[in-house]
Amino acid sequence: MEKFNQFKSIELWKDAIAIGFGLFGIISAIMGILGFSFTGLFKDIKLSIILTVIAILCSYIIAVLFLWWNTRDKITLKIRGIKITVCQGDILKQNGWKVIGVDDAFTVTEDDAIITHSSLHGKLIKQVKENNELEAFKEFIAKNQCKISQGDILPYKDFMLFALTHLNEDNEAHVNNLNYEPLIRKMWQGVGRIYSGKPVYLPILGDGITRFDGVSEKPSPSQLLKCMLCTLKTSNVQIKSHITILIYDRINEINLYDIKKFIN
Repeated sequence: MEKFNQFKSIELWKDAIAIGFGLFGIISAIMGILGFSFTGLFKDIKLSIILTVIAILCSYIIAVLFLWWNTRDKITLKIRGIKITVCQGDILKQNGWKVIGVDDAFTVTEDDAIITHSSLHGKLIKQVKENNELEAFKEFIAKNQCKISQGDILPYKDFMLFALTHLNEDNEAHVNNLNYEPLIRKMWQGVGRIYSGKPVYLPILGDGITRFDGVSEKPSPSQLLKCMLCTLKTSNVQIKSHITILIYDRINEINLYDIKKFIN
């Protein structure tokens, strides 16, 4: 994981200016109270100016490091009173509701040609099979899939199966780029109805093998994450539990400081 990605943020370097000057002001005030100054200590104006510049630069560097340290691999946000953490982690190892993106047919198959084993959908089926619950899971899906359309959530134990994509004739999972935001907004509404006070964990929905129709280039993880957060911010959903968005292995592609600035 690339720990230094936040240094690429122009906003971080800009914000550090105010903090750096504030820190330098505090140091100057303390020295004034104690009766010290660079000029008084060294009796040389040129040397005093050089040391003052060095002190300002050191204050600025400390401010940059402070901002980087607090966003290097995790950020915590408040959106309409809802506490949200964005960090790296494995969603299947969490205790609470786990939102898993699936196709609107809720396909249950061990065939890697339809559901990639490395996807969360594929890992969920693998986990269900390892728990000797595959047949019961298939029966549950068969009873309920006719009631579910794209954008809906089907709760199963501590999973929220979110029908994000649609399978085409080649069994490829697609979502229309124009529909992504309404689907995510509908997902938040479903989470608000189901969560019952338990913590909620989500991946970056649409990342991975999902194909986006209507665009020449698939949205980046940062763009998808921003959309997820913005739809929550503009929705009327009230969720009193902690929400965590987990990035499995691509956190180095996301500038968390820029995400925090964007939402705030």
